[in-house]
Amino acid sequence: MRKPLLILLTVVLMMYLYPLSIVPLLLLRREWPGFREELGRAAVAIGLSIPLYVAKVALGISGWSETLGITPLKVSPVAWWGVYLTFTALQTLAVYHIYLVSRGLGRTARIGGVLMLAAVPLHLLSLTVYFALTWLGLLLLLIGMERGGDGNDIRRAAQHS
Repeated sequence: MRKPLLILLTVVLMMYLYPLSIVPLLLLRREWPGFREELGRAAVAIGLSIPLYVAKVALGISGWSETLGITPLKVSPVAWWGVYLTFTALQTLAVYHIYLVSRGLGRTARIGGVLMLAAVPLHLLSLTVYFALTWLGLLLLLIGMERGGDGNDIRRAAQHS
């Protein structure tokens, strides 16, 4: 029961309070030895992207800028896009490692992982598409976990074949 809750918390925090998503991800890594490497790499990608997330807020790229009443810094378009695209690449890398976990949990979870992975770069086009795909992907990942177990049986079978 704890793993689905930690996945839910990780993905929801990635969407709304990105820097905090590293906490449930690290807890999930400790609790799920079969996927320790993938979850650790996702945590590293998030950790590396946190300074860029702060820069996004300062530059007015993040919705948090307006919410917090921060006046965006004026920078060149190259710097603006550099921060935005580098952050997006690291976020995509983090979600890719979550997708690698979903592959070990059955077809439904894998489809959910693909949707979440596709959602990250698509947020450049539409935040509505990003949120819809991420929520749908999360739902499918959780359903797949429920159906496919915790992934340990799949890992053991792969190691013995």
